[in-house]
Amino acid sequence: MLASAVVLLPGLGTTPLVDWDESIYAAVGRGVLDGSALRLEWNGDPYHRKPPLLFWAIAASYELLGVNEFATRLPSALAGVATCAVVALAVARRAGAAAALLSTALLLGSTLFVERGGRRACTDALLILFTTVALWRATETSGTRSNAVQAGIAVGLAILSKGVAGILAPAALFLAAPFAASQRRRALEIAAVGALVALPWYAAQVWLEGSVFVASHLGYEVIERALRPIHGSGAPWTYPLSVLRENAGIWVAVVPVVVVLRCWSDRAARQAALPWLYAAVLTLAAAMSMQTKLPWYVLPALPMLAVAAGMSLVVGEHAARRSRTWLTGFAVLGLVAANAILLAAPARRTVLEDEMQFEPFRTLGSEIAALLSDEPFIGATQENPTLVFYGGRPIRVYPQDELNRLLLDPSMLPRAALIHEADALGFLDLGAQEIARFGDRVLVRYAPLDG
Repeated sequence: MLASAVVLLPGLGTTPLVDWDESIYAAVGRGVLDGSALRLEWNGDPYHRKPPLLFWAIAASYELLGVNEFATRLPSALAGVATCAVVALAVARRAGAAAALLSTALLLGSTLFVERGGRRACTDALLILFTTVALWRATETSGTRSNAVQAGIAVGLAILSKGVAGILAPAALFLAAPFAASQRRRALEIAAVGALVALPWYAAQVWLEGSVFVASHLGYEVIERALRPIHGSGAPWTYPLSVLRENAGIWVAVVPVVVVLRCWSDRAARQAALPWLYAAVLTLAAAMSMQTKLPWYVLPALPMLAVAAGMSLVVGEHAARRSRTWLTGFAVLGLVAANAILLAAPARRTVLEDEMQFEPFRTLGSEIAALLSDEPFIGATQENPTLVFYGGRPIRVYPQDELNRLLLDPSMLPRAALIHEADALGFLDLGAQEIARFGDRVLVRYAPLDG
């Protein structure tokens, strides 16, 4: 847990927020702080695409610490630290402290986990935390009704973090027991408790927003993403495998082999590790089947694989000594865990360098906030969520010709816009005020406020 805190927590407030998700979520969280916890807003419009849990957490963080980068990222970073702690605890209870350390080390060497699973303000961090908790409580050896309820509550919180993706845990438990009716029934009970936890918010949204909410939250975010690529032209079905290879580390290729060999040779390891391996495979299959391919769709598989690695080192109660496969598995996992730890610092550095590329956005946004706070909104030819957050003003996107026409009409809005330099020259000749420059674009205000 200490190692995860060292990797994820320092410097949360030193780098600017990034496009797209982080800046959007920060702005939605600020809207919760200033407005309503039930009616989410983004860029001046209702926001129905994601559930509220992250935004509520960000708003609470803003209330305590002020509106800044550190407060924005703190809930997700703490969720990342908690995920590492749950991974360690789940493995330690079944396979011992050494195996728990190996499992935690594997996660921290993944750039994808450091970026989206902990450091940045994203819904993924809460999703993987509560999904990991749900699987842990559901697979505890005691198997009590209390454990099932705890798992169900975690599933509900996962749903409130990232919608339908929150059902990963009960779905994996259900599919992992094709011939065990009692286990399948238990998975359905966990799903039912999760639905009860999430239902009040969903019922409130349907009551308040009706079909608009359903069309955006379910139609666009789930059905359309599954059936067609909504970002770019899509990618091959193998894209998630490429993401794991490039951003997760060599351990994601080694762990499944070790786990399968251990499960083949040891019944205790099989009972402990297989549910986690099934969950990882289900996550990967879902990411590969989606027509919209985004790198973080495979993120929940990382803690599942890390726990499966540790659980594969479980030794049966009646084993006289550790077998050759156990010693081999421990040695191999130890090597890849050591490699992952060596990669933790470079992974963190890569994430910070990527964030620093958005420093010009923070600078321009601060100028918008200082100089254009009396404008109802800003015009632009492309979306820039980071500017929306730092500028504190909605940004409306128009085709260039239409934006130019609106600026020329003193009776119309917007009066300020971020336009291409070639178009800005004409407005400057007409007496427009240059506010700032941003690459090949210029922020201008053409009409005086009383004009």
